[in-house]
Amino acid sequence: MIEEVREIFCKSILSQSGIGGVDYSINPYVGCSHGCAYCYARFMMRYAKTKQPWGNFLHAKINAPTVLVKEIKSKKPGTVLLSSVCDPYQEQEKKYELTRKILEILSKHNDFKVDVLTKSDLIVRDLDIIKKVKNIEVGFSVSHFDEEFRRFFEPEAPNVERRFDALENLAKNGVKTYVFVAPVIPLITERNMEGILEGAERGNAGYLFFDTLNIKCGNWKPIIAALEKFEPKIVDEFVEVMEKPEIYYRQFKARILKECNSIDCNFTF
Repeated sequence: MIEEVREIFCKSILSQSGIGGVDYSINPYVGCSHGCAYCYARFMMRYAKTKQPWGNFLHAKINAPTVLVKEIKSKKPGTVLLSSVCDPYQEQEKKYELTRKILEILSKHNDFKVDVLTKSDLIVRDLDIIKKVKNIEVGFSVSHFDEEFRRFFEPEAPNVERRFDALENLAKNGVKTYVFVAPVIPLITERNMEGILEGAERGNAGYLFFDTLNIKCGNWKPIIAALEKFEPKIVDEFVEVMEKPEIYYRQFKARILKECNSIDCNFTF
């Protein structure tokens, strides 16, 4: 639950990215209102200058569009990700429209490829602009197909059915789409693969990208706390799996490869 919303000014917005295949990232906000227990972006707390815990604050970079207009002129063309450490379409985007304004700017620079990653169906609001961006793809992040799981692990995020409805809407409007199965949560994500694959197929996803659970960013306690509320009987097994996660993920990959072959979609681990 967001307790603190603050308007801030940024000096730069088009940041160099260390993510493979991505040259730049744009994060219109500091913090994220989805409140995901497993979020790896908690490291941003060191820059946030707030006493609120992760998931309880949001700082909107209200001059981001103005800065981008100037900054993009001097940047070498490349792939831009919206966003790497916040959701570009969290609830407060309805008010600030920073992502919408940023996409409008990017639509005038055809030499940049745009990749939008979100959990929110709010993105459909901007279909008019998205269709003007020459080279764009939109991905939806999912780690489950379980509404009870969402209540405990992603309390303020739209449910997965809404995400896949939005994915389908985008695809029907000619937008390239993909599904980011992340994080793959041991013992949980595997239960929901049929629903995830069906949603990806319905949304004409060009590919599925799987990513592992990152527990090196201060999210271990929130994960365990959420798991104890969601399904306490598997906490001990989960902890044991995460002692050597590479073993689990190797086995998961072998199982999921067979399921992914059932749909006309590429997949990447």
